[in-house]
Amino acid sequence: GVYAEDLDIRFEDHELTIQGKVAPRHADVEPLISEYGIGDFYRTFRIGESIDATKISADLNSGVLTLHLPKTEQVKPRRIEVKA
Repeated sequence: GVYAEDLDIRFEDHELTIQGKVAPRHADVEPLISEYGIGDFYRTFRIGESIDATKISADLNSGVLTLHLPKTEQVKPRRIEVKA
């Protein structure tokens, strides 16, 4: 339920910070029950050194934010060839 222009995502010193705001949907209607709140939000996550910071990306589709945190090539598992 958030728009791209209302999001600010930053990565610095191995911390990923997501800030945003959710505006009221209908200002003239008072809901009886609401599933989630409106207003500002702020979350910070500690990201390990195994994440490639240059390839972090974010997608927003129908109000749902998806973050992509790819691992660096050095930490990805790889198959070791056995020579005979």
